[in-house]
Amino acid sequence: MPVTRLSVEPSVLRWARETAGLDIDTAATRIGVKPDKVTQWESGSLAPTIKQIRRMADVYARPLAALLMSEPPAEDLKRDLPDFRRPEVQSHVVSRALQKATMRAYRQRDALRDVATDLELPESEATAMYALDRALAPSVLGDQLRTALRLDLIPKPVLLQPEVLLRELVRQAERLNVTVIQVQRVDVAEMRGFSLGDGSCPIVALNGADWPRGKVYTLLHELAHVGFRSDGLCDLRHEQDAWLERTCDAVAAAALMPTQAFVAALGNAGPDRLTAELARAIGNEFGASGESALLRMVELGRATWDDYWRLKPEFDSAYTAHKAAEKERNAGQDSPIFYQVKRRDLGRRFISQMVTAYEEDALSSRDLAQLLEVSYDKIPKLLGLTEETA
Repeated sequence: MPVTRLSVEPSVLRWARETAGLDIDTAATRIGVKPDKVTQWESGSLAPTIKQIRRMADVYARPLAALLMSEPPAEDLKRDLPDFRRPEVQSHVVSRALQKATMRAYRQRDALRDVATDLELPESEATAMYALDRALAPSVLGDQLRTALRLDLIPKPVLLQPEVLLRELVRQAERLNVTVIQVQRVDVAEMRGFSLGDGSCPIVALNGADWPRGKVYTLLHELAHVGFRSDGLCDLRHEQDAWLERTCDAVAAAALMPTQAFVAALGNAGPDRLTAELARAIGNEFGASGESALLRMVELGRATWDDYWRLKPEFDSAYTAHKAAEKERNAGQDSPIFYQVKRRDLGRRFISQMVTAYEEDALSSRDLAQLLEVSYDKIPKLLGLTEETA
């Protein structure tokens, strides 16, 4: 039986691969063909089959219709996030899960910007309602971010419940016109978070696999990026010498653990008494992880980097144990509610903006369903949720 091949524009296939951030060898491996096959498709010497085009659409994180265009869109160029991760992580090919996550975030931001234009939203509703001045000290900027997020108004019982604290901070970020999303199936060693903070309709992404305390700190770190109107892909391993990444760390720590209150909580505790348990206890007072508290001690001169690297294996082991216990606890139970997780991953602010655009006839029902990644008849379920996950 002859194989049916489709005539597609080679430049479109090349555009789709390059904007996905993939070289030919990686693309071929993920599609399941040899590299010379991809080269032939992109040179026009061989037409792909419909099955191969569908596979390309999946690998390149593009709708099938995009690969059937007559020419690539001139304005949709490859967009690279500034990479602040460890050099050994940067040297690896970006995983398929992270590739899809960043492309989804860009699509969400594009949609938010289109809606803002179509609905003629004022700048005050499309840009972050706070900004950070690079000329100021991180401690001052931390206080400013803390004030913007109304952290001083959060009661102590909430600080002691990381899932509840995270939800509250996400709500406060949304109030400041920042869309907070979460991504799945990305190893925390590859990415803790990233931000699209340059320009209108900023987006912060958290790794859904991280534990709540980690997400809290990552959220503050990425909100600092937004305050500086900068983008960034981060693993928060504290080994970077880039000024911006170090400063975002310092701002996040100062926002979560204000200097005066933190020093008071430390009391007379010195390096000789410093343990992982003590760091966790102090961090817990501020809704922070033990590792974050230890980093704050280092910054304030109450601990050293040697202390940090000495205790870090204990923090890493605690995270591993936490994930194992979580997996065991969830064994045999129903998986998380689909719409609940979908709402968390897309971000409440994004969903509400898209629905508003639909109600104002700026989006078709088909476009709305595609952007929200559910069929149109299931959108009420997505909107009807009152319970969230962290």
